Order: sequence, then C-alpha cells, then structure tokens
Amino acid sequence: MKHQDGRRDLALIRASGSTARVLNLAHIFERFGDTDEYRDKPLFRSKRLNRALIIKHVVRPSERELFAQPLTTATKVILPYSPTELELGGVSVLVDEIRFEKLLRDAIGGYENEADLAADVELLRMIASLPSFDPFLMRERLRHLGLDPSRVYFDLAEADVQRMRAFVGGEISQLVKLAFATGGPAARDLSQRLADKLMTDETAKALDALRQTLRLSGEEYVEGVFAWKGFLYYKWMTDEFRPHLEAFKPRFADLRIMGASLENRRELMRVRKDILDRVALAAQRVDETLLEYGTAFAALADGQPSAFRSFLIRAPSLFIPIGEAVGVIRHIHSFWCFRFPEDGMRVMDAEEAQEVLQEFDLALSAIEFVQKPAETLAL
Repeated sequence: MKHQDGRRDLALIRASGSTARVLNLAHIFERFGDTDEYRDKPLFRSKRLNRALIIKHVVRPSERELFAQPLTTATKVILPYSPTELELGGVSVLVDEIRFEKLLRDAIGGYENEADLAADVELLRMIASLPSFDPFLMRERLRHLGLDPSRVYFDLAEADVQRMRAFVGGEISQLVKLAFATGGPAARDLSQRLADKLMTDETAKALDALRQTLRLSGEEYVEGVFAWKGFLYYKWMTDEFRPHLEAFKPRFADLRIMGASLENRRELMRVRKDILDRVALAAQRVDETLLEYGTAFAALADGQPSAFRSFLIRAPSLFIPIGEAVGVIRHIHSFWCFRFPEDGMRVMDAEEAQEVLQEFDLALSAIEFVQKPAETLAL
C-alpha cells in the first residue's frame, strides 16, 4: 500500500534540513528546475521522483510487517503532491518493502518503459544502502556506477551550512593573512565572508585570490573546492559528534537484554563488544584521515600551497571510506538516542536486541575503514 504523509510531516522534514538524513530533491527542483544543467543531467529518470524527498526513516513497530526481513531503519521516498507547496502533503513508499517496485510505479503514475523503472529502482536501492546522504559520499558512489548527474544535487543543506559557519570561518582565517595580507577585526569579517562564499558559491569573484593561491583553474578548481568542502564537512561533523560518542559508549555497553538464554546472552555480549571495538577503530581511522588533511592545510597556511593542492586533487578517493565511517557511527548513535530518548535503564527483549545488534555489526563490518589496514587507505 502507499502511505500518506501529511502537511505537518513534510513541514518538519523541510525544517530539519539535515544533509545526512534528508535528500530534498523538491528543494533542488525549486532552486534549479529552470536551468539547463538540471534538465540535461537529472538524477532519476522519472520527473516526479526527481522532485521527491528521500529520508532515513526509523521503522515503527506497525511497519515491520511491510518487509520480508526485519529492519530497524529504512529509506522512505516521499512524493509530494506539489514540490513547491509541501504543506499539501504527499504519498510515500519504503525502499524494498514488499511489492516495492509496483508501489513505486503506482505512486509515480507509471513509467513509459521498464528500463527507466529498473534504472530508478537500482539507483534508489544504492542510495538506500548509504549510511547517510552526505553529498560527498553519494557523488563518489554514483561515479563508481558510471553516473554523473548535475552538480546541483550535491550541495550541503542550508541548515548544515548555517551550523558550519563559525567553524569554516575559523579554518579560513588561517589563510586570510597569506592570501589577503590583512589582520584584526577586518580579517575576521573577511574570513567569514569568504567562508560563506566557499560553502555556497565556489565560483564567486571574491575567491579569486584563493584560486590563485591554490594554482587551480577551471574544472580542476571546482573539483578541488568540492573536495575541500568535503573535508571541512567531515571535520566539522567529527568535532561536533565526538563528545556524544564518548557518552554513548557506556550507555550502549549497559544494555540489559531480557528473555535470552545464557548462551544467547553471552553471544549478544560478544557482538556488543565487537560493535564498540569497530566503532573505535572506524573513529580512529577517521581521525587519521583528517590528520592528513590537517597536515596539508597547515602547509598551505605556511605559504606552501602545493601539498594542499595535491591533497585536494586526490582527496575524493577518501570520500567513500570516511563518509561510510562517519555515516554508520552517526546512524548507530542516532538510532540509540531514538530508541532510548531518556536516561535510565536501557532494556530490550532478546529478539529485538538480536536484530538491532546484528544490523549495527553488519553495517560496521562493511565499511572500508574497518575492513582494510590503515596503510592501504593512505593517499
């Protein structure tokens, strides 16, 4: 069956604005739908699907029967009645719920041919497999499939840009003296203005001095700045998230499991320990990768731009491992906070604990930073 999403639901989704949780194609259509770039290089074959909202969704108890296999989270595709008037509501389907392809076709209103439907279904399943919708991870995954949709699909959400302003301004301030030979309050103001331009309009004239410092031109410059934004995004997310991760570990370890046999309880304790070990390993690899960025950036701030330039050119190869690691860790933490919103005793019955912990363990086991030694991932 198709699911109805009301005006309040869609308004809340738009307000949340999280890049990691919401892929707001309706907003992209509203901003860029009249441009040649948008029309010539769409993400999906279906125009209506290309105006959808795609969100990471915690599966409710009433929705569990919609899936052949139990899931704790799913990807919801919401097709608004109007992409520019979300308050009108819309209909939705969950990726890989029973009869998913038929439900999608019916919700969209049909496809002209089966090849277009198959292509959109494959792409939706790939997007659903991502731990988050961060544009840097998503773009690299699409490239691996041989897909190159318009760049307009890979902007950070406005809410994230606003939350990152002060952080990015602080990073840019280290370069202002090098590139613009200024200091004091004027430098702080200039740093913030440049940070805003960097995050929202990398082609702005105000960034010409930065472009000259990096000695990048044309498409190489655009790709380099996109890579830089990616590392700023991951560094900001990691700095913001690290204190929450430290608080999560003891709460996760203290989970009480009810109704399990002694053997089952021991096995679930082992899985919990494996999860915490893998979270720690993934977080360590993220920190090591960000340290590479920091070293290259420090060289730029010291007036040696070649190391940073080389790093930016090669950096997208790390978006998949770092994006997976950050996305999976944040997913585990956010699900835990959703499941146990209050402090106090955390209790699960044996069946739920097995499903949740196995899903966490599989997600962590699949990321490159856990699978491969650190030296094989170095630039």
